[in-house]
Amino acid sequence: MNYFQFIRMNLPWLSAAGLLTFSSSYGQTYFISIFSGEIMEEFGLSDGAWGGIYTAGTTLSAIAMIWAGALTDRFRVRVLGPVVLIILAAACLSMAMVNSAVMLVFVIFALRFGGQGMSSHTAMVAVARWFVATRGRALAVAALGFMAGEATMPLIMVWLKSIIDWRVLWVAFAVFVVLMIPPS
Repeated sequence: MNYFQFIRMNLPWLSAAGLLTFSSSYGQTYFISIFSGEIMEEFGLSDGAWGGIYTAGTTLSAIAMIWAGALTDRFRVRVLGPVVLIILAAACLSMAMVNSAVMLVFVIFALRFGGQGMSSHTAMVAVARWFVATRGRALAVAALGFMAGEATMPLIMVWLKSIIDWRVLWVAFAVFVVLMIPPS
């Protein structure tokens, strides 16, 4: 079976994993950093203060992943995937509405946890579970979501920021993530 036949035969599963890995972009450092100038200006943060907030949120997310990562062993992706995307959508919406530097810690936590953490983890565990003999090929296809996000999001976001307020963009990201729930 060639590569394209493999994708065509397994499109529902590979698409779900690809959408989860693509959606992880909203919690990835490269994505959040696109908005760091606006965030620092909005809250009057120095580079060090912003770095501290980001570090605190990321560290809390990593600690939570120790516990939450095991959820992929207990729940099916059909159940866990939508929950993870709802958490991520709520985090995006929270970024649009955050009104204090202290709350930024919790918003960064939620973005990193729902995006970079659980979206990525859920997708990769699901693929590893769904495929046995073709696991490597399936993981490579699912990882295309990461690459698609990294290749497209920064350029598109920089352009969108020039015409749309950054907070409005985060509302749009929340809507986009919610729209990802049915296919995943």
